Amino acid sequence: MQPHEALVRVEAAGLNHAETLIRSGTYVVRLPFPYPLGGEGAGVVVEAGADAAVAAGTRVCWGAVLGSCATLLTAPASLLVPIPDSLTFEDAACVAVAGLTAGGLARVWPLHGRTAVIWGAAGAVGRMLVAILAEQGTDVIGIAGGARVEEVRAAGAACAIDRSSQDVREAVRVHTGGRGADAVFDPIGAPTCAISLDLLAPRGCLIHYGELAGVPPAVDLHQLFAKSLFVTKYNGSRWIHGIDEFAGLIGNALALAATRRAVIARIADRFPLDQAADAYRMLESGAPGKVLVLPNA
Repeated sequence: MQPHEALVRVEAAGLNHAETLIRSGTYVVRLPFPYPLGGEGAGVVVEAGADAAVAAGTRVCWGAVLGSCATLLTAPASLLVPIPDSLTFEDAACVAVAGLTAGGLARVWPLHGRTAVIWGAAGAVGRMLVAILAEQGTDVIGIAGGARVEEVRAAGAACAIDRSSQDVREAVRVHTGGRGADAVFDPIGAPTCAISLDLLAPRGCLIHYGELAGVPPAVDLHQLFAKSLFVTKYNGSRWIHGIDEFAGLIGNALALAATRRAVIARIADRFPLDQAADAYRMLESGAPGKVLVLPNA
């Protein structure tokens, strides 16, 4: 262990779709094989290096530390964020990466006093993005399925659309008085790309940040002409300026979760470490919530 590092006993590791996309070998992010499992978690500091600004016994969480599906993890102390007393290890393992991702996404397009549509608004990132944008003064329209629309409202959405029973285009048209949204955040991919473009107001922006249901089609610039639309593929490294910002973004998300529990994703299931493969299979099958691995259960 280096002086700036800390040894952590992992109590909960959160799984994320980006890990499965990377393993597929077709994603824009590539890692050499073998892949260290897990990049998000929460636990207790067991030992701290001489230069580490964290004490043994501190409850902490983190994001973007590969190898988090483990009983013990050595991590840079600067990436370890203290967990508020009101949150559990499982709460924190649902919030850390969501806070990092949503915090970066919220920077992409100026939305104070404007309208944004969020697909997958009941997911871990989606509900955190709903809350962050709503607190910044954005009129948020969240899209989810079934009973989960109530969770989206609780997270801060001014309008929640049930994609399983409502016409998304019509619902957005009604809420915006026919104008459309200033931005659409889309983590889904192939099935929703064309709809997302239709939902935008003139000079609006489609912010694509995932491929949960397949790679989106290539952009035809002629599709953008009528309303002079913008399209971007979110790359967190271009909106979060280095790892020095990680702790601040996660800390902000934890503070938000401590006061508004609705931003914490529901847990789909929990698995022991020796069933991590089953945990990833559940994630890839479309689990309706966060999948956790509990190494010390």
